[in-house]
Amino acid sequence: MHLTRKQTILIVTLSGVAALLLVGLLLLLHYGKSDPIPAEPSLPAATETPAPTELPTPTPEPTATPSPTPYYLPLVPEGAANPPTPLPPAPTATPAPEAKPKSVPSPRDGIYNDEIREFMAIGTQNGEAVAVLLVRVKPPDAIVVAIPCETQAKVYTLKKGAVVSQADDAPISCATVRTENKREGCWNLVWAVKNLTGYCAQAYLCVDFACMDAFFSFAPSLPADGGDVDLAAFSDMLKETGEARAASMAQLGVGAVRFLSKVSLWDLPSFRSATRGAFTSSLSVLELLSLMRDLKKVDSFTVSVLPTEWKDGVRVLSDAAVLPF
Repeated sequence: MHLTRKQTILIVTLSGVAALLLVGLLLLLHYGKSDPIPAEPSLPAATETPAPTELPTPTPEPTATPSPTPYYLPLVPEGAANPPTPLPPAPTATPAPEAKPKSVPSPRDGIYNDEIREFMAIGTQNGEAVAVLLVRVKPPDAIVVAIPCETQAKVYTLKKGAVVSQADDAPISCATVRTENKREGCWNLVWAVKNLTGYCAQAYLCVDFACMDAFFSFAPSLPADGGDVDLAAFSDMLKETGEARAASMAQLGVGAVRFLSKVSLWDLPSFRSATRGAFTSSLSVLELLSLMRDLKKVDSFTVSVLPTEWKDGVRVLSDAAVLPF
């Protein structure tokens, strides 16, 4: 059967629309609604010393109640009875004000925030954070700040329901494993970075590096300032420590964004298959799409690493470390 040019264009167009709807449905099923980061939990209350038990107060003996004095109504002479005083009229009840109808929340409320332009990118290996990046997007520029994962900060240990059971100084990398699940682990890392820098991320995007074999089979290499990054180069990055690894992970993240900005619609199903289950985020799919749209508009990425130093055998943030936002 020979198709005309118009029929061919129509079929291609319909196929593209169907593929777009399919990808959108898969993303919506995968990410669902937004999952905002809750407020930082309070520390467990210190155990108080119980107050001394007071001796019981003796009950006083009951006092005999005197008999009441009898009281008689005064006699009223016949024919001199006063007419009954009329009761005052009952006050008119004030009608209660009509209850105002409750405002119906917008369908976007709690689902979509198109103002999110800052987030924390997290890379984990065996559950532990090996990459922590703070990202601020303001097209045509973006700022990426890497924090060495060995940096000491106040890190919580969380029980079920994100309840703090302990707080001590530890590398921020372990914040993601001191919890019941991955989602609360990301919250814990956001709070650890806040305790370290004073900055609290609005949202997070976490990548489990267990997917990198499959990812590099889909994308053999990623662009980076020092040349393309392949699977072997990525494995070498994980062997680095401190500021060197933080800088490498920042460049890897920038390379991944530049690569994803060039991925066509037809490649998305393959990309999602290669990274299935590797991504978790507090952003809804609409927020992610809005963020990716702005990232594609970025021409220049400014990358930096917060400086650290060794004190008493541990890595701490340098006094000269200042966030650029």
